[in-house]
Amino acid sequence: MQKVPGWSGTCTIGSAVQSLRLQNGTEGIVSENTRNLTVSAKRMQGFSMIELVIAMLVMLIVAAIAIPTFMSAMHAARLKGAITDFGGLMQSGRIRAVDDDRYYSVYVFGNNPPQAFVDIYPQNQNGTSGSNGTVIDPRDPVVQISAEVIQQPQAAAPSTATLKLLFLPANSPVPLQDGSSAATPITFGPRGLPCQVVAGVCNSVGSRAYWTFFQNNVTQGWGAVTVTPAGRIQRWIFTGGPAGVWARY
Repeated sequence: MQKVPGWSGTCTIGSAVQSLRLQNGTEGIVSENTRNLTVSAKRMQGFSMIELVIAMLVMLIVAAIAIPTFMSAMHAARLKGAITDFGGLMQSGRIRAVDDDRYYSVYVFGNNPPQAFVDIYPQNQNGTSGSNGTVIDPRDPVVQISAEVIQQPQAAAPSTATLKLLFLPANSPVPLQDGSSAATPITFGPRGLPCQVVAGVCNSVGSRAYWTFFQNNVTQGWGAVTVTPAGRIQRWIFTGGPAGVWARY
């Protein structure tokens, strides 16, 4: 038996060493737990003011880049949607003209929002139909156009000579008529071909072609719908700018 300095009582050297080891192990556990609590406390503190400011700056920069792009895409989609809907309405009028053995015209009412319709009803005994574009009958096929899209006369449209060459041969003698004019609305006869109404008769003798233009009054972008002498309906978007071109889609 030996006395261990600083130890009261009597014990063996082995017992003292074991006790010291247990004591050191306990201190290590306590130290590790203290470190874990310190880390947890730091995590609970959240973000610092500098970190929050940096995060907000990043979000503002991303928004400044994304929002204009999103808005531009949204306006372009509205213009394309109006052109697509109008082209589909024209095709519907063409099919009805063949089925009913009559002629039907397509008009746009400048309401808010604008409405395009096939002027079908009333169907008169003398072969004429509709109200000459003055009234929308509840039975008429109708599409609603975005309020920011306006039908424009061909004189206001850009690069019309270039567009004409894309769906008619050069120096074509076929009369190309403005479908936005009340005097020459886009009209299809019983054979499904474009024609012009004269004195209550849709004269299909001689070829006719039509075009009508739409403009987005927010972006100033342009679109068009054309009808070839064979009755083919095509949709177009103008790419814009001095070097802009008409592209079919």
